[in-house]
Amino acid sequence: STFLGGGSYDYGYGIALDAAGRAYVTGATTSSNYPTSAGAYDTSYSGAGDAFVSMLNASGSALVYSTFLGGGGYDVGYGIAVDGAGRAYVLGTTGASDYPTTAGAFDTSYAGGSDAFVSVLNADGSALVYSTFLGGVGVDGGWSIALDGAGQAYLTGPTGSSDYPTTAGAFDMSYSGGAN
Repeated sequence: STFLGGGSYDYGYGIALDAAGRAYVTGATTSSNYPTSAGAYDTSYSGAGDAFVSMLNASGSALVYSTFLGGGGYDVGYGIAVDGAGRAYVLGTTGASDYPTTAGAFDTSYAGGSDAFVSVLNADGSALVYSTFLGGVGVDGGWSIALDGAGQAYLTGPTGSSDYPTTAGAFDMSYSGGAN
């Protein structure tokens, strides 16, 4: 059992374990002094509330890595999953038009309201493998994530966007109103 946070509000929303027993934690922080590690992807707090990803060793006695994840708006990591190579898949919600995305990602443009995001960190937490927005013009969120054996990510969360992206042949491709 350990504390994890800084001098302000810190919320852990998602946790996953790898085969070695290391704990990967994601959530949201408003602490400018939330603990980050040397060489981590982002060690600078945005000032508006950031998502974070922290990995603790198997005994819980030290951080393996810890990074902020976000842009200039409020960002929250809700779900996290880890693949066999130690990459952390983070799902959350952002209100930041400058949330970090990667070239070639599914959606690199913020649609408004709030968007879900999926960001994958490499095994040592120093870089993004890929990062994408997911949403439409309304309020969208990402809450839970799972991976299959092929590394495909399965996501769930609410949408308030009539233009939320759907795929041909899906069970229901029409927006019913409210939050679906």
